[in-house]
Amino acid sequence: MSTHPRLKNIENLRQNLKVKGAAGIVLSTSTNIDYICGYQSVMDGWHLTEPLSSVFIPLDASRPITLFLPEASVIGLVVAAREGSPIQFERLRTFDLLNFCITARGQDAHLELSETLVNDLDQYSKLIDGECAPDIIESIARCLLDEGLATETVLFDDMRVALSMNSKIGQEYEDGLELIHKTRSIKTNEEIKLIRESGVKADKIMSHTVSKLKTGARWTDIEKAVAHFMIDENVDPLPTSPMLFGGSYDTIFRPDLFRTTFDTPFEKGQIVILETQGVYKNHWIDINRTAHIGPASSEYKAQHRLVQNCFSEASSHLRPGQNTTQICEKVLNGSARALDAPEKLLMVIHSIGRVPLESPSRYPATGIHGATEGFLIEESMVLSLDCLYFGSKLGPSHMENVFVIEKNSASSIYQYPLELIETE
Repeated sequence: MSTHPRLKNIENLRQNLKVKGAAGIVLSTSTNIDYICGYQSVMDGWHLTEPLSSVFIPLDASRPITLFLPEASVIGLVVAAREGSPIQFERLRTFDLLNFCITARGQDAHLELSETLVNDLDQYSKLIDGECAPDIIESIARCLLDEGLATETVLFDDMRVALSMNSKIGQEYEDGLELIHKTRSIKTNEEIKLIRESGVKADKIMSHTVSKLKTGARWTDIEKAVAHFMIDENVDPLPTSPMLFGGSYDTIFRPDLFRTTFDTPFEKGQIVILETQGVYKNHWIDINRTAHIGPASSEYKAQHRLVQNCFSEASSHLRPGQNTTQICEKVLNGSARALDAPEKLLMVIHSIGRVPLESPSRYPATGIHGATEGFLIEESMVLSLDCLYFGSKLGPSHMENVFVIEKNSASSIYQYPLELIETE
């Protein structure tokens, strides 16, 4: 195989495997498979709780990186290579997916494959080890047995797969989820390049969103316009809605996602939270700004400036060696005390990438310890700083940026101003 951008990811993963003392890791969740070898399947969109593909990365580089996929999906490797997105692996293991593969193997006297396609498929066929297995679990088990690793510790990002291996072949196993998240939190140059590209997209999306805001405009119409704009910019919008809305925080407010149901024309004085979320080339966009329909009062403007000062103070401390929680606590115990309800200022710093929360904190990273313990910032991390004020006296003021951590500082991938947006 030729040089591939995922090779650096694999190198970083192997370094962490060595520290852990594991013989390898089996990844069977779609984001981790994509991260390590670039393989994606349209079937990932089914959101099944069972894996439809997997990849085994051994610590020993003399052993092959093995990709597991349905036999009928081998042709997808040809398609990916022709589209300029080759998959990184060294050996293949195949298995049956329902009766799809049986149908694919069926005879068709009228089917004529081009000579180039036959040749390409033949090259991949030569990389297949063993017979087609009846399912993915059997395929992985055969591989680990053939590699003689059943008595050595192998990590898994899906513990049900691990338990299946233990039941089938007595596999020694440990949880590998935290290790792969730790690896993913340090971005490669290729990832940072894509993330910076996503920042340019996010700025354009925010500008488009603001251009649609005005008195009398309907939120649902704006959401549709923003979603269409995202798609035209090769960004996949967040399902159900690409944005958040502030408006009136009453009984319809949903604090789990900060969302409200709103379908009446905007009136002067309403506050709109513009958190446009989507995915660009498998990397998450997460930008947040606050808009005010019509001119804002001097009191509200002053509040927004206070929140912005808190945000700027926290962002100035984003550099290697700093603890994320300590950064936020310093602001919450200092500048934030000038707010009407300082306890209603939510500040959190989290890692972001192929998912919106891929923090290198202990599992479950979304528990209270994810905010109260935090984690040490390292160079080449990509971090989101959330600064969300929920004060009810004047209304909310939110802002959020994503930062690339450099050697002695950090730089935002978003350039859209943090200042309060006032519309017609």
